[in-house]
Amino acid sequence: MAGPLRVEHDVEVGRWLQAALGPFGTVGAVVPPVFEAYARVLHPAMLSVATDRTDAHGGQVHETREITWREARSLIGDRLAAPQPWTSWLARFGEDQIDLGGGSWVGSPDVGDIPLPTLTTLTEVLLDEHGDADVLAAVWEGSGLDPSSTSTFWPIDPSLASSERLRRHREAEAVHRELAWAAIDPAVRAAMEQQRLLGLPGERQGRGHVLLRGRLAAFADPAWVETAGLGWRQGDWADRGRTPNAVWPAEPHGAPAWMVATDLDLDVTFVGGSAHLVGRVLAHPSLEAEPARPEDPLV
Repeated sequence: MAGPLRVEHDVEVGRWLQAALGPFGTVGAVVPPVFEAYARVLHPAMLSVATDRTDAHGGQVHETREITWREARSLIGDRLAAPQPWTSWLARFGEDQIDLGGGSWVGSPDVGDIPLPTLTTLTEVLLDEHGDADVLAAVWEGSGLDPSSTSTFWPIDPSLASSERLRRHREAEAVHRELAWAAIDPAVRAAMEQQRLLGLPGERQGRGHVLLRGRLAAFADPAWVETAGLGWRQGDWADRGRTPNAVWPAEPHGAPAWMVATDLDLDVTFVGGSAHLVGRVLAHPSLEAEPARPEDPLV
């Protein structure tokens, strides 16, 4: 790999994590119960505000921006939790998209990845607290790293015959898939093809992770994604790549000073470490975070 990360072929260096993780459905199932303190970092939600402008097709133009959960609650008010919430957002707000009226709405955070700005900010805190270090990063092999079954929408001239529309659609999807594969480093592809993966929280659960090694400082510059070979592309698809699902210092083996991790289905990131580190995360003005305990439910 030419970028800041390289594939760690010896997945045994991550086996300790499987054994250390806590009970299913708890915070400790994502970040093991071996740290002094924990924080839950909330991924940003989305606010879409309708304007009085229209686009070239006559559709209403919206202005969108990220918002905190605190701001979302001020806009939405108190809500009932979803009957069986599988994300923290649904446990607090009940729906993924909440109508504010007038064409405006609040949308739930993305799940499954640590948002790139959040990872950048956490890296800066970690570097200041602990200094640079050789780190291991586990990245799920699924969405973003496996374009084999991806599909996308392409506007096709409706005046064309149905057979021609189908042909053009298939051609466009083939090009899209080829570009998506080209954005994944061959070493990462080989690790997936050869099943040199670390299962988190365990093996044979459809949650194999490619294990990567690099320096913590690499994550301080968000431009690392441009050469990481993890599916990131320029232009309209710039947000389609992966960030690590878990990052921790490689040494001392099995006893890291900290860990940052999220689950494939979660809209929050957990940080485990010293009370001082977690205190800094909780107080950081660019992070929306709250205290957590390893025995707390995930959502």
